[in-house]
Amino acid sequence: MTATQPRCLNFELHAAEMRRQAITVSVNWFLWVNILFSLFILGRNYFSTEQLIAQLPRPPYVLESTMVLVLAASSSVLFILRMAPDREALWLSQLAKGVVLLLSLAWAASFYVFIASGDLEIIFPFAALLLFTALISLYFDARVLLTFIVPVWLMILFSTVMYAPSPTVLHMLLWVLLAAMLESGRRMLNSWFLLALRRSQEKRDLIKQLETLASFDPLTGIANRRNFQQQLDNAIHEATLTGGELAMIMVDVDHFKRFNDHYGHQAGDVCLREVANQLKSAIRNKNDSVARLGGEEFAILLPGGGRDAALRVARRLAWRLENVAIEHADSPVAKHVTVSQGISVWKPEMSGTVLIAQADAALYHAKENGRNRWNEYDVSREPV
Repeated sequence: MTATQPRCLNFELHAAEMRRQAITVSVNWFLWVNILFSLFILGRNYFSTEQLIAQLPRPPYVLESTMVLVLAASSSVLFILRMAPDREALWLSQLAKGVVLLLSLAWAASFYVFIASGDLEIIFPFAALLLFTALISLYFDARVLLTFIVPVWLMILFSTVMYAPSPTVLHMLLWVLLAAMLESGRRMLNSWFLLALRRSQEKRDLIKQLETLASFDPLTGIANRRNFQQQLDNAIHEATLTGGELAMIMVDVDHFKRFNDHYGHQAGDVCLREVANQLKSAIRNKNDSVARLGGEEFAILLPGGGRDAALRVARRLAWRLENVAIEHADSPVAKHVTVSQGISVWKPEMSGTVLIAQADAALYHAKENGRNRWNEYDVSREPV
């Protein structure tokens, strides 16, 4: 249960984010349709030879006012969406949801005028087109879609009962059928939307897993050589820009082949994991990093730390391994697992390759001098 909860939570967050982004995109087309429909209603009398809409004695110009409101609100929000510098901003999605409610109330008032005025022949096809437009545009968010559909549908049903000359059961069933079609269409489209999101989330999870496999050592869980090289390059770049310090410790488990031969490879894996844990415990803070370079060889990177910091970490690592005392009966150095450490300190204009080479040379001298010790890089020991 606990393993599936984070994944479900991630999916819900991803779905909410996609709904928020989708509404700012799809509402554009919905607003354009509202503009066209409102222009059609406003110009309906001008292009007809007959007076098609009977005028109510009260309140006057309700239909024209609501259509102007639809036209103004849709045009304004379209302009804002187009000119917004960040089209994924949260306030844009909130604005889109708000204008959907406003348009719903305006259309509900206009359909009331149509029905109360006796202009019934346009109601069903026009309302059906408008509601299906909302369905296609807003199916991915049930609350926003119902915010538009419910007021319009209820007002039409109420006005038909109150003002239609002879409302029949068949007429009522027609509106109920329309509502059922809208809901079934919403469920179908929303299921496709969620299916696409799940596929997208699965791909994201797979990419994340592949990135983890590519960057971390599967045995110990710490960074691998590739990841370490990236961290080293970044640390050198940062130290070059800020003039800060940087140090590195190369670590090698003493006589690890003998350990494997004596205890077996499974015990050897357990040993490497424990050494990695002690490396993580020995570093100063979260800015420091540890990596497994291969086999029994590890590295510690100390951004912002110089020689003194590296010496403290090296001492702490040796002390921790002595206290944890992993048995190594076949070691000529000690009866527990020990490590040899080579310390190198970065200097301006030094490359990562040189820093690693110096740490490796210092490690070689530590092993040459008896192991279970740390050694600083000494340029005087290297051949000219």
